[in-house]
Amino acid sequence: MRSAAMPARFHTDQLKPYSLELYGPGGASDLMWKVDSDDPFTPMNRGDHIQPLDLPGSNPGLAHEITGIEHLIWTAGEQVRYVTRVYTRPAAPLG
Repeated sequence: MRSAAMPARFHTDQLKPYSLELYGPGGASDLMWKVDSDDPFTPMNRGDHIQPLDLPGSNPGLAHEITGIEHLIWTAGEQVRYVTRVYTRPAAPLG
């Protein structure tokens, strides 16, 4: 049970239902980028290459190859949250 004096880490009414988290080769301790959305993200698979153009330091000559995907589903108040964690390693773009 949470104490009434303890501040909340987030307000459930302000959360978007979908989040995408991009991790680097360091695994779960290497969060590089996170984006929240009202809409679901395109399905991704191991081996796919992605280029998150809003990632700090991104450039067209660097892609990220997906090495693993983890899905988290949890509730926040009355809202269901769906978080996709995408684990990657640096890779050359395919094109």
